[in-house]
Amino acid sequence: MARAPRRRNEKLLAAVRECRWSYEACAAAIRLVARENGDDLSSCDRSHIGHWVAGVKPNDRTCRFLAEAISRRLGRVVNQIDLGLLKGGNLKPDLGGLDWWKHAPATDLLTVGRADLERREFGLTALYSLAALAVPLDQWQEIADRGRRAQGGGIAVGPREIDAVRDMLAVFSRADERLGGGHARLAVVQYLTSDVAGYLQGRFSSDHDRRAMFSVAAEMTYLAGWKAFDSSLHGLAQRYYVQALRLANEADDRPLAGFTLRAMAHQAVDLGHGQEALRLATAALEWSRGRATPAATALFTILTARGHAATSDKARASAAITAAETHLANAEPDDEPIWIRTSGFTETSLASQAGQALRDLGDLPAAEAQFRRSIVTRNAEAYRRIHSLTLANLADVQCAQGRLREATDHWNHAMNAMAGVKSGRASVAVKNIRTRLGSFGPRLPAFAQQLDRRAAVFLREAAGRGGERT
Repeated sequence: MARAPRRRNEKLLAAVRECRWSYEACAAAIRLVARENGDDLSSCDRSHIGHWVAGVKPNDRTCRFLAEAISRRLGRVVNQIDLGLLKGGNLKPDLGGLDWWKHAPATDLLTVGRADLERREFGLTALYSLAALAVPLDQWQEIADRGRRAQGGGIAVGPREIDAVRDMLAVFSRADERLGGGHARLAVVQYLTSDVAGYLQGRFSSDHDRRAMFSVAAEMTYLAGWKAFDSSLHGLAQRYYVQALRLANEADDRPLAGFTLRAMAHQAVDLGHGQEALRLATAALEWSRGRATPAATALFTILTARGHAATSDKARASAAITAAETHLANAEPDDEPIWIRTSGFTETSLASQAGQALRDLGDLPAAEAQFRRSIVTRNAEAYRRIHSLTLANLADVQCAQGRLREATDHWNHAMNAMAGVKSGRASVAVKNIRTRLGSFGPRLPAFAQQLDRRAAVFLREAAGRGGERT
């Protein structure tokens, strides 16, 4: 029996034309989204686009990359049904197209958490979306008021339950800083979807208790997002960050919302979206203005420096670094919120972020000075993950300045600090070591060849652990 002829995908063709793309430009946009989400689609070229327009359907993950690339280009959410890639109008829920700001946050937290726990592929397939960065800044009060009017009917919740969540948050946070985002990630999610989600739907004797519970729940949800971010599960991290932001909104806790926006800015700049990072960091300052403490304001300000650097605005980046240092100098540690103290944001962390901004601006000597300042002032054992990443950043700028011996020494120190740390960002840093050393070709000295072999072993072992959803 003859196979039915394929029908040209007119919807996809129309979308590509609306984007004003050539087929090669479309392929390049897909490769960028794939790389951002941890996939290598370097083989994707204009011929693939031609086949898809002719009626050949790409695999499910590539369909999602294609939809995200077109959404970014057109500035609106475009899904697979819109592109003629899915029949019957039944999208497999990747949770990317939901309007989170119209639902009860406890319900949506359960939706994300259960998908993470029960669908093995969810964390790996959820895409990082620029559309999801559209936060309704002008509707903050309306949404917060709506949440306060919705009273739960479950168990009675008071100070004892609030303190229990705070205690668990402290335990999980300390382990995260020492052992990385991959350590006990799903344990945090399990606690969120069981105990915490239940508390959020409970009965509160006062609005003060309600706001306190929603604030600590926002912090725990932020931690779930941070652990996913550190595990290089960027789409999943973004979904938890959005939920953390909504919970902070329900608590009317603007500084904590700023803290979450700052994390979203951090993720955006690391993924190469400098303009979006700057917008988010600026929003963190705007939302928390008049309420944030000096250290919190310094944290939000240094992320604007990262955004300005990513958009090559040297003057504004330098001014933001100076302003952040001034704010931090006025901080009283005991008066700072718990999330500032738990995250360890001090002169040490500010120097690390300043170093990255200066590196992105091309001022390598100044970046090196900031990284050194960060390293010598940090409690390396309590903050092993960020200590190892800062050592790797220091080595990177030394290598870029032609000092391979010093760089190799610091890369080895970084890998020593990574022992026992489960972190996707650590793996990315080690991949960068191999890329840097590979650029030397046959001229690579023996001491650096030894480091390269060590890095290769590290990455093989990390890949072997990659299937563990811990």
